[in-house]
Amino acid sequence: MQTPQQGSLVDRSLISLEKARRIIGEISPLAPEPVHINDGVGRITAAEIAAVSDCPSTDASLKDGFAVVSADIAGASRKHPVTLQVVGTLTAGQDKEGLVVSSGNTVRIMTGAAVPQGADAVLTSEFAELDGDRVTIFRDAHPGRNILEHGHDVRSSEVLIRPGTRLRPAHIGLLAAAGVSEVFVYRQPKIVIVATGSELVKPGNPIAPGKVAASNLVTLQAALHDLGMETSAIIIHDDLQNLEQQMMPLLEKFDVMLTCGGVLDGDKDLTMRAMDLLAVEPVFRRVRVGPGKGICFGCRDKTLIFNLPGGPPSNHIAFLLLALPGIQRLSGYRGQYKRVYTAELTCPVNGQTGWTEIMYGTVQRVGEKLQVTPVQKRSRLLAMAAADCLIELPEDRKETDTGESVRIWKIR
Repeated sequence: MQTPQQGSLVDRSLISLEKARRIIGEISPLAPEPVHINDGVGRITAAEIAAVSDCPSTDASLKDGFAVVSADIAGASRKHPVTLQVVGTLTAGQDKEGLVVSSGNTVRIMTGAAVPQGADAVLTSEFAELDGDRVTIFRDAHPGRNILEHGHDVRSSEVLIRPGTRLRPAHIGLLAAAGVSEVFVYRQPKIVIVATGSELVKPGNPIAPGKVAASNLVTLQAALHDLGMETSAIIIHDDLQNLEQQMMPLLEKFDVMLTCGGVLDGDKDLTMRAMDLLAVEPVFRRVRVGPGKGICFGCRDKTLIFNLPGGPPSNHIAFLLLALPGIQRLSGYRGQYKRVYTAELTCPVNGQTGWTEIMYGTVQRVGEKLQVTPVQKRSRLLAMAAADCLIELPEDRKETDTGESVRIWKIR
């Protein structure tokens, strides 16, 4: 894995959001690993995947009916029926050897069964009446009718999936049909979330006066689990020596560490002091974006560290804008900064010169256009829960009126 190292990428000043994004975009994925296709859903492919076998492996019937020589029943109708001798039956998976259809004969066939030698069409059962070993036909069937040709869906050696594809359930079904059992995908990063603060309480425990539930930790875990990523989580109280001692083994064990809180300049903001003691090399410290300014990014050996602010909106937005895309880069994602849309504002919003302003919003489609409305709720947490997108006003955009277009990032 290539991680930002000391040199051209290191920037200790307050940088723009766009520059921070460029830095995150240079993170290389983790090494590929082989996994069984059953474990491949949601993973990113690291190599081309080609079919191992044809699908179907032989000409197969698309219907329950009768395998026939099409010329035998040309012109068949209720007024002019055709009677054929039934010489056998074929079901899906049954060996067709020994069954041959010749003029005047037919084989009863089920959906998915191999088409017997000599037959060039399948007539569905609804147009026939079976009586013992004789069947009366009331409709014709042209050559190829109701037959799925050998290799119609997939041809052996055909490239089915390109590198950089996020595998969906339908991909897995396609690969199974093509005889593929194992795929090379990028390894999922091992992630630990560290919430710092003596006031924090784990969810499920009583919240005494002066204490606060560790909601940031839970939100981050839920977001990552929603993407199929496993995480570990820990709360460390505000003590510099304690932070250093507990974080050291985590940096050696995990690919990514997310910390929550302690990034500002108060007496109890100890996280960044702990990063220095742990020899974490800073890549950038703080970004010109609000909320989320306090985000810092560094690395220690091959471990990436994202230090997120402690306020819920700042923590959440810093995670969505920079930390999550960094984690996705490790997982093999390539287009995490391309999922951007343009929408028209339903009311005026204000930004700040020299500062990227981020707001929670809800988006809806009206005709051919998207419209976005800022979420205006008294509660920060309610706003986070209600939003389905982020509205982004760039540094050079201070005032925006109703109907003007803005950039939005869908978060649901």
